[in-house]
Amino acid sequence: MRLATSALLGMTVTLSGLSALAQPGPQGPAQPAPAPPPAAAPAPPAGAVPPAGAVPPAGAVPPAGAVPPAGAVPPTGAAAPAPPPAAAAPAPPPEPVPPPAEQLPPPPPPGAPATAAPPPPPEVFAPTAEAAIVKEQQPLAGWHGGFFLRDANDTFRLYPKGRMNLDFYSSFGSGVSDVTATSGGAALKPRFFVRRARLELAGEFLKKWSFDVDVDFGGQGLANTNGRTENAAAAPGQTPTADTARFAPVEGTTSNAVLADVWINYSVMPALNFMFGQYTTFFSMDNQTSDNSSTFLERNIGTRSFAYPEGKDIGLTIWGDVADRMLVYGVSVLGGDGQNRPGVDAPPDFVARVFARPFGGDKKALLAKAQIGISARHGERDQEFVGYDYAPIRTGQGYTLWGGGYTDSLKRPIHVIPSGAQNAIGGELRLPIKMVELRAEAYYVANNTREAVEGYQLTNTERLGQVRGLGWYVQLSAWPVGDAFVSGDPGFSPRPTKIDLSKELEKPKSGLEVAALLAGINATYDGASREGAYDERTPGAENGPGTDLNVMQIGLAANYWHTKNVRLGVNYSAYLTPGSGSSENLLRVPGNTLSEPDPDAHALHELSARLSLSF
Repeated sequence: MRLATSALLGMTVTLSGLSALAQPGPQGPAQPAPAPPPAAAPAPPAGAVPPAGAVPPAGAVPPAGAVPPAGAVPPTGAAAPAPPPAAAAPAPPPEPVPPPAEQLPPPPPPGAPATAAPPPPPEVFAPTAEAAIVKEQQPLAGWHGGFFLRDANDTFRLYPKGRMNLDFYSSFGSGVSDVTATSGGAALKPRFFVRRARLELAGEFLKKWSFDVDVDFGGQGLANTNGRTENAAAAPGQTPTADTARFAPVEGTTSNAVLADVWINYSVMPALNFMFGQYTTFFSMDNQTSDNSSTFLERNIGTRSFAYPEGKDIGLTIWGDVADRMLVYGVSVLGGDGQNRPGVDAPPDFVARVFARPFGGDKKALLAKAQIGISARHGERDQEFVGYDYAPIRTGQGYTLWGGGYTDSLKRPIHVIPSGAQNAIGGELRLPIKMVELRAEAYYVANNTREAVEGYQLTNTERLGQVRGLGWYVQLSAWPVGDAFVSGDPGFSPRPTKIDLSKELEKPKSGLEVAALLAGINATYDGASREGAYDERTPGAENGPGTDLNVMQIGLAANYWHTKNVRLGVNYSAYLTPGSGSSENLLRVPGNTLSEPDPDAHALHELSARLSLSF
């Protein structure tokens, strides 16, 4: 009975518990409580070695640095006890609050058409301009063998330049001191003056174009040096008489601001360039040598006074330096009327120069810069439009040995004027060997002329003649002290200014240059050789003046070059005119011009010095 009662009570308790478990609570059916985790075994101290054969409990992690004993077998199948809770890490410092992000416009609503990106701006210059991208930190302005100023992309460059020639002149010889002021004697006295004061600006743009503008303020000429130059025959409204003439100020100063070089050059490649403007004509090595680098202070008489007196002209030239200057050429179409005189007639001049350096392939060869070349010129002068005088023959200091004009038997001033064909052809030779250099040139000239009475140069022609003959020179120079050829190679002017900023500057050079020169003109002038009647005083007339134009120049020079930018030079020249003052030679030295001419005066001596600065 007791057993039945106990069993009944146990079943009642069991049913009550099952009924309670079946009742839903707020969180769903009650879940059995999880079994508590087994207690973790205490960790051995760091570095402790457990005894051999000891089996660590399953899941135990050895402390850092603990070495397991030899033969220790890891437990299998044992539950790893949970590691002890780690110490709480200190809270990191609060990070600075970033500034508010830039307010951006809200994105377009879904489905809205996307706005097309604007097209890129057009290029400033065409791709063919090849504008450089700055890859190196090179200066935008400074000195690198010359002054320069450029933009960051090296698209434009400017090169400020200039030159100053401060000269001293002195003349001596038979009759020089006896020439009166009214006969031009002031020009023969010792004097200091500014030969050149030239401001220059060169530049490059778009890698293909270059330019040069030079204005010369030198010369310091004097007006009315003989006191006879009239400004007017009479005052306005007054009848001219012998007493009404109005004269210019005697020995007055004159302003001399003239254009020297003004040109633009387009370069397709070094071997093909187009130059347009006013510049030194591509004719003869001596003519194309810059005043900044010429051995003598002035060009020799054979070149400047006969072969090509104009020096500069206005026109177009196609030129090029082929194969690193092994071949150089220039072919020009020019106005033909000279510097600062735009063409007064239609026919142009055709001028060309070409020279080669046969041994230039080996830059270290003894004759690497030896050159041989030829120059030629042909032009026409229309007698209906050309009335300016034929170029005179002058010395380096400007004394006129032959002016072309004369007074005829009727006491009329006669002018010799270029008319018809103007031709010249000749060759050049240069042999630089170590510190010694030989230069030589010779040109045959045949220029047609006409004669006209003063005041009627454009309306009347008296007769037709010709100047023909040879202009030549031989020059020997050496560099006995210091560096050789400081002044550079002759015959390469004009050329676009170039400065390579990536190239390291060479050590500045300086040296002493000495030279000797022999030059001359062996020619004739016959005033009526082509057509017309001779006046008894016309050159070539029977029993009249002779026709010879003969002069020889002997020159010596010494130049100290303190770099190519500074020069101190001294020159001596003797101009020998055999037979001058007689029918044997049309040239006249000062002793032949006196009221009582000296029959033995056949020479003029000139001594000159120059301090020059160019950059």
